[in-house]
Amino acid sequence: MKKLNFTFTTRLTFDNYVHDHSFALRCMPVEAENQHIISCELDISPFVTTKQTVDAFGNNVTSGYLKGEHRFLDYEIRGVAEIDNSLHRTDYMPCYLYQSGYTKPSAEIAEFYKSISADCDCTTPYDRAVYFSARLSEIMRYEKDTTDTHTTAAQAFEQKCGVCQDFSHIMLSILRLDGIACRYIAGLACCDGETHSWIELWTGDCWTGFDPTNNCDVNDDYLALSQGRDFSDCAIDRGVMFGAYTRQLQLISSQLLTSLY
Repeated sequence: MKKLNFTFTTRLTFDNYVHDHSFALRCMPVEAENQHIISCELDISPFVTTKQTVDAFGNNVTSGYLKGEHRFLDYEIRGVAEIDNSLHRTDYMPCYLYQSGYTKPSAEIAEFYKSISADCDCTTPYDRAVYFSARLSEIMRYEKDTTDTHTTAAQAFEQKCGVCQDFSHIMLSILRLDGIACRYIAGLACCDGETHSWIELWTGDCWTGFDPTNNCDVNDDYLALSQGRDFSDCAIDRGVMFGAYTRQLQLISSQLLTSLY
């Protein structure tokens, strides 16, 4: 078990004034069997009254509405959490067995799965996931600025490079082809200076975390913020706004996740 001090800051900047801005943030970490949130504060600027709800996947959602004109939205969480991944979550949902918009396999992914599954003599979901991830890491490379938040597993696999979101989507696609229920996790990790993503797979009794980007088990240095079928269920921020120009000009994010003991 570890006690982690976490901070996550994001600044959204728009290229002109916007108004009537409705937003939803999934940045407040979830309370679960394997992570206890000792404290967590959320600051938003410009100041706005918010409402806290929980979505169908168990994620904390902070929603708000800014009527007046503004050119930025800043938010920051900070707090302390206890992480113990020797404990496991059991909040199973059948939807995690099925492919989603981001994970729908291409013919190339299906062929890759067919070739590696034929060579895999592992029987447990965890062991199969470890094997599949090792094979995936042989052909995929981590490279920033080659994909974006709209990139699907099929698109990333075609170019054989991407970031954590892409590795997670491809692993979800492969595991679901193998009949293994699995889900996308968005959160913070000591190995990354921004938000990170990994997967959880259903062992038959509980969820266990695995990080396909780094080809390793999830340990107590990971803090989950949200979970779902893919990125679309876990996006840290979403919003709708009006204005002469509503293109998002810049997004700056940073995180600090350090062990207190």
